[in-house]
Amino acid sequence: MGTYITRRLLGMIPMLFFITVAVFLMMHAAPGNAFNSIMNPAIKDPQALIASLEAQNFLNKPLWWQYFHWIGLFVTGNWGFSFAQHAPVIDLVGPAIQNTLILSVMAEIITLAIGIPLGVLQSRKPYSGFDYTTSVVSFILFSVPYFIFAILLIYLFAIHLRIFPAQGAVGTGPNAGSLLDHIYHALLPALSISLVSLAFYSRNTRGSMLEVSRKDYVRTAYAKGLMEGKVFSKHVLRNALIPLITFFGLDIGNLVGGAVILEGLFSYQGMGLLTISAVNNRDYNVIMATTIIFAVAVLLGNLLADILYAVVDPRIRYN
Repeated sequence: MGTYITRRLLGMIPMLFFITVAVFLMMHAAPGNAFNSIMNPAIKDPQALIASLEAQNFLNKPLWWQYFHWIGLFVTGNWGFSFAQHAPVIDLVGPAIQNTLILSVMAEIITLAIGIPLGVLQSRKPYSGFDYTTSVVSFILFSVPYFIFAILLIYLFAIHLRIFPAQGAVGTGPNAGSLLDHIYHALLPALSISLVSLAFYSRNTRGSMLEVSRKDYVRTAYAKGLMEGKVFSKHVLRNALIPLITFFGLDIGNLVGGAVILEGLFSYQGMGLLTISAVNNRDYNVIMATTIIFAVAVLLGNLLADILYAVVDPRIRYN
């Protein structure tokens, strides 16, 4: 297993290389640069100042030189400087990663804690009133984009009931910045993004459970006289979770990437909001840093899914 994980981690390097090259070329193909968006209109000769700033930051060099200069600094921990926010990129990314991780973990906990048990209950009572009702609710959740749920939750819980804040990742009170304060501010965004996911998990858990329960080895287990609870937990549930692991691995990347729009709606100071601001301001260094973080999240999610396959299914071994 250790050798397999090492090989997979090393295999991420060329993938990250091609991803960063593609993003780097797309950024420089667009007209203008970061200095155009932050230039003071009162300056008499802005073009001369822009040319001077480009020379200071090596933006007048060939693209291949700029890329390898950036990657050389990046791997040594120097992520560059944000031209728009006038701060080191690593100082901006650190708090943003923390906020997005809190949001993603909370959304995943809500999704798994509700979606899988709901699907299990549906499979235990198929074609019952409970099954039909939850299926209809799941299809409704499927058909509505998560940002619509975000708007509805903001109106209900933040504006009308005033239970939760409508924006921000931290408060301004004496407990500002504490873990509870972060959880309090992340609850509405996490609930918004998890509603669609939990519906997806519940439907797929139900289908997988019903399919596994019809397998020959399940009928054999019942014929051997095993108790229903043991058959359910050891033979049905464990094998039904195998297809869901694929969704879980993809869901990790989707949570990080999907938070871009959601964080914009909630003005939540995470990776999504930082990326939106960087794209609007053509902030090259910030865009490259967030791109790598998003790509690493997706690749690590897939690696985690492969590892969980071996944990759940003893037939799978990585040698």
